[in-house]
Amino acid sequence: MPYTEILQVSNWLKKSQRFRVFIEILKPEKPDPATTLKGLEYVDVPSLSKKEYKLNFYAHKEGTYSAKVTFKNEQTLEYQFYFVQIKATAPGIISVIELSTPVRQSSSGMITISNPLQTPINFQLNCNVQEVSFPPQRTVPPQSEQQITFEYLPLKAGEVTARLSLQSPELGLYLYDLHLTATPANPERPVHFVANLGMSQVQTCRFINYARSKVEYSCKVENSEFLVDRTITAASASSGGSEVGVDVTFEPTKIGDCNSILTIASSTGGEYVFPLIGHCLVPKPQGPYTIKAGGAATIPFKNVFPQTTSFVFMVDNPCFTVKSGETIRGKKTHNITVSFEGNQGESKAVRMGRLVVSCIRSAGTSNNLTWTFYLKGVTT
Repeated sequence: MPYTEILQVSNWLKKSQRFRVFIEILKPEKPDPATTLKGLEYVDVPSLSKKEYKLNFYAHKEGTYSAKVTFKNEQTLEYQFYFVQIKATAPGIISVIELSTPVRQSSSGMITISNPLQTPINFQLNCNVQEVSFPPQRTVPPQSEQQITFEYLPLKAGEVTARLSLQSPELGLYLYDLHLTATPANPERPVHFVANLGMSQVQTCRFINYARSKVEYSCKVENSEFLVDRTITAASASSGGSEVGVDVTFEPTKIGDCNSILTIASSTGGEYVFPLIGHCLVPKPQGPYTIKAGGAATIPFKNVFPQTTSFVFMVDNPCFTVKSGETIRGKKTHNITVSFEGNQGESKAVRMGRLVVSCIRSAGTSNNLTWTFYLKGVTT
């Protein structure tokens, strides 16, 4: 900050006097090129009066500076002088920079640094908030100024105050306050699922992790039709972020549309929100399952409903036999055994049939549901 010291110059004569001004730096012994103490070279004072003389001081670094300021009449060689001591304290905040951006979208700020010296100056940059990135150092050519750009890439919504500093041995410390605002991020792209009742589909939700250290994310869905691991661990991200994938399983329990929200969150990595859109189709016929004469086949069947449900098993060809039904616990798989007795009096014959699995009522609907498994009986 510039500072001006006012010195009173007296004229004791009945006529005007011109004084030449000599400024002698006493401390520090070695002059600091980044510090200036100067004023006009001459001052004219009317007769029998006083006049103010402005001594201008500017320092880039902390310290105590002493000088002797002499006002000398070059004709009479008479003079008067002052001893001046000025203390330069720690710098204040040069300016406050405000930046606002949605989470995971960068916003840029800029500061201008001047180098008044005859040599290049190297500045070291530092900030106490990790989400602010910048070149670690910048060199400013002699007697010029340079713009330095920094970026704010927040990972969590909210407001924070940061301190950005630039420092060099020659020009000292420059301080800037940053008022940073991160608004909530928009949801990620919706992820679509299509599966037949009794089956499932897995989709990978991908996001960019910007956390600079290893981080654990919690994963949560709002609808039990979708399944996801409770946590996922992401390695420290590269400078531009690293892609992370989370597998989501859509295992519907009723026909029709089903929507949900997947939230992936961490105290350090931030929060990601994925809309999940599922569409469940009627059960898809499966098979054919080949059964040799006199043998049996095991057909896995899963109760996709969350509650224990009774199912009825029926075959439409008497060559095949099956148990009449079974009560299966929710989300559990039961192996249905179907036997093929063979074709009497025939060899190398093929018999086709169907196993139909039905339940009286499915969760959330009054319609009966059936699953069809094609059967193929062969004799050797």
